[in-house]
Amino acid sequence: MEKPPRVVPKPISKPGMPPKGAPKVPSSAPVGKPGAAAAPKPVAATVGRPAWYKRKYLVYPKFQMTLILLNSLVTIVLFGLVAYLVMKSHLYLETVVKQTRLPAQQLFIQLMTEQLRHLLFYMFLALGIAIATTAIFTLLISHKMAGPMVRMKGFFNQIIRSGSFPDQLRFRDGDFFQDLPPTVNDAFLALKKRWQK
Repeated sequence: MEKPPRVVPKPISKPGMPPKGAPKVPSSAPVGKPGAAAAPKPVAATVGRPAWYKRKYLVYPKFQMTLILLNSLVTIVLFGLVAYLVMKSHLYLETVVKQTRLPAQQLFIQLMTEQLRHLLFYMFLALGIAIATTAIFTLLISHKMAGPMVRMKGFFNQIIRSGSFPDQLRFRDGDFFQDLPPTVNDAFLALKKRWQK
């Protein structure tokens, strides 16, 4: 008499655990989606510097520095003239006080001298601020004047190198002499038409 086949019970897996013999799921994959790749981390966008920071303002140093020095020199001369008039007025008042022979004239002269000292200090402080402000504004304004000069120089240097008619001349928005590019472009267009005849 034959024996009945032996039945081996299957192992019961715990809830949430993969059955025995199943392929292992990578730890980076989300639960419930075997083999799924992890979502890439967002890359923080880099904030670039503003346009005014990247711009080069000293494009024609000889021309721009000459304007800055001239304006600074005018400012110094004017402040020097004012300081001279203040000193002259102080000496005149001191002479008048000495001639009056008041009982407290020495104290009055000391107060006037102290006032003159404070006045000259604030005047020199204002002179430094005025020179710095004048230099900055002159640099900004001269940048709009020197930019077209540099563009014109590069435009004609390109003609010298290539020996042919160049592209149209353009200035930046906000530059001075905006009427020059159309005039130069029309002149070269007329020459080009005459050359092709």
